[in-house]
Amino acid sequence: MVVLTLISYAMPILRGRAANSNKAQVLEMWSFWLMTIAMVFITLFLTAAGILQVWLQRVSETPMGFMATQDQVALFYWMREWAGVAFFIGLIVYVISFFVKGETKATV
Repeated sequence: MVVLTLISYAMPILRGRAANSNKAQVLEMWSFWLMTIAMVFITLFLTAAGILQVWLQRVSETPMGFMATQDQVALFYWMREWAGVAFFIGLIVYVISFFVKGETKATV
């Protein structure tokens, strides 16, 4: 996210503008939060899947095999997939913000 912030700062300067338009900045804020929240959920879902996998394979009284365990944790993988889709949407919004034109506010 730090690299994306640096790109957001440098891109208008590289394109010969003092700053991005307000519309572009709003899009960048939306993309930032979409990607950040999606990364948090990706981490949480994979952590939950790993904890459940260890429990089912090693801790429970009737340990399961690998493939049977994967069937049990598949829901977490699908939730991770949807969080990845949300991240991708945020990335697309971020790239679109580079091409949004508009007037910038004058700073005092």
